Amino acid sequence: MNDINAYLHSCMCRFEQRIAMLEYKQCELEAENQCLKNQLFGPVLDDLCEQIQIQLKDQMDTQLNEKLNKQLDDLKHVTPPNITYKIQELHVNELKGTLTIGLTSTATTEQLHSIIEKIKTEQGYKAENISSPQ
Repeated sequence: MNDINAYLHSCMCRFEQRIAMLEYKQCELEAENQCLKNQLFGPVLDDLCEQIQIQLKDQMDTQLNEKLNKQLDDLKHVTPPNITYKIQELHVNELKGTLTIGLTSTATTEQLHSIIEKIKTEQGYKAENISSPQ
């Protein structure tokens, strides 16, 4: 009976050793597999990440440009509610000649013509000799 127990015990020890050896070999193969994956897919994944980043940047730039252009278009159509000039201590002894006042605007030529016509025709404004360059 002791011989059978000793034989079974030695078989169990060899079996456990083989299992440990297989687990060790499995770990080695998994590490080698991961290394091969990195060698094979590493450059592909790097290129893919770079392409995605470029596409996202282009998309964000396009959206930002669209938003800024819309805001700029909205600002072009805004007219100031009123313009107030404050002049302090202006002493004029003699007034001769012509005073020419120029305006700079982002409006189109058609918009400027309509503004000038509006100023000429509306009540409450005194406008003389208003003209716009052609």
